Amino acid sequence: MGTAEPQANPPVEKPTVSLEKPMAGRPPEHQGNLPAERPPEQQENPPEERSPDPQATQLEDVSADQTIDRPANHSTERIADRFEERPAFAAPPDYPADDFDERVTAFVQRNSGYYLRKWSKSATPAKDIGWNWAAFFLSYFWLAYRKQYGVVLLLLGIWIAIDIVNIAFDLEVNNVGSGLFCSVGIALGANALYYKHTTKRIDKINRYPLERSLKLKALSQKGGTSFISVFMAIGLLTVYIIINLFFLFPNFGKTDIQFGRSESGSAISGQTSVFEENESIHYGFGFPGKAGDIEVVLEIRQGSDSKVVDRWELEVPSDWPGVIHRFDAPKPGDYTLKIVMDDRVISKGKFSVKGRLA
Repeated sequence: MGTAEPQANPPVEKPTVSLEKPMAGRPPEHQGNLPAERPPEQQENPPEERSPDPQATQLEDVSADQTIDRPANHSTERIADRFEERPAFAAPPDYPADDFDERVTAFVQRNSGYYLRKWSKSATPAKDIGWNWAAFFLSYFWLAYRKQYGVVLLLLGIWIAIDIVNIAFDLEVNNVGSGLFCSVGIALGANALYYKHTTKRIDKINRYPLERSLKLKALSQKGGTSFISVFMAIGLLTVYIIINLFFLFPNFGKTDIQFGRSESGSAISGQTSVFEENESIHYGFGFPGKAGDIEVVLEIRQGSDSKVVDRWELEVPSDWPGVIHRFDAPKPGDYTLKIVMDDRVISKGKFSVKGRLA
């Protein structure tokens, strides 16, 4: 019997142990050998955490006073630099920003100290009566020089109204006297008028939300003095004179009659307004417009009434500028001589006759 050869032990299969966890919701037969999942502390990038943006971190570290590196074609100017480089429109004086003196100085400019002293002496400078020599001597032109255009136009309107009333009601207003009265009135109220004008302009500009320097610039432009305005006022005055000479006066105005004891050529000599009874009275006048036939009316004044005592007609060529004539003095009394043309009095004068001395 032969010996049996020992048989080699067959290799023993070792059971494999899987370290992976079964996937939830999947049957065991479909679970494959998946790679092992690391513990949470060993994960490099957990899904719920994101790495910070380096550019955002850099922007946060830059302060407001620093600039950021940008491409070469991109402006890096700061907004603050634009305001710092803006030029000042008016040099601020040594006053507080909202000080009244500063605004008055910016508006009045020339001789502002004079007006500040005048206005500071009164609690109501807009109503006080004072005296301004420049306004007295220049009156109408001073108003234009200080840019008070509304008062200039108002004054011209008053002058025209006075002329019309004078012509309509035969008031015999003395032009020299009315001019002097006007100058005195303007001189007395000049400082108050200019105070109202100044404060009105300042209040108007202060309503706008402007920087202090811009307000001061606007005040200096609106205020101050202007020689151009003076020339404009001269032009308006010229228009006023033209209206009087070529419209009001020729159509509605009248001239004054001159009286005298004799005549020399084309003028009255020995001028007087007092004569003796039966003395020769020479009179002369000029036509306000075109000449023509006239009627001479002699009236005696008795208190507030007058009575016609004589009248006569004269034929005058149309190219004559005026007339010189004569008549004998009537009985003693106060008289008015009128020259009537086309039912309108174009010239008038007054004289008196005294009785002859024994």
